[in-house]
Amino acid sequence: MAKSSVAFYAFLLLLFVLAISEIGSVKGELCEKASKTWSGKCGNTRHCDDQCKSWEGAAHGACHVRGGKHMCFCYFNCSKAQKLAQDKLRAEELAKEKIEAEKATAKP
Repeated sequence: MAKSSVAFYAFLLLLFVLAISEIGSVKGELCEKASKTWSGKCGNTRHCDDQCKSWEGAAHGACHVRGGKHMCFCYFNCSKAQKLAQDKLRAEELAKEKIEAEKATAKP
């Protein structure tokens, strides 16, 4: 009887440890989108964060400079595939901006 209860509790402990490790490994990715409700220059990240959360249902928001503009960006939970696609698109945009900047400085 004692052996079966020890085995049972060992099994429960193993199950608990596995459950906890799965909870820790579930990591959500965040996808960035320009705010659809923000207008004008974004100079206060806290206001941007509050608006993204309350008006757009985002996880959070922050002000960033993109293309010379101060914009409010909202961050939403998304899948890893969506995040990879977004990162690829962002890298392409940055490469284009860099090429355009180099062309502008190279012209006499």
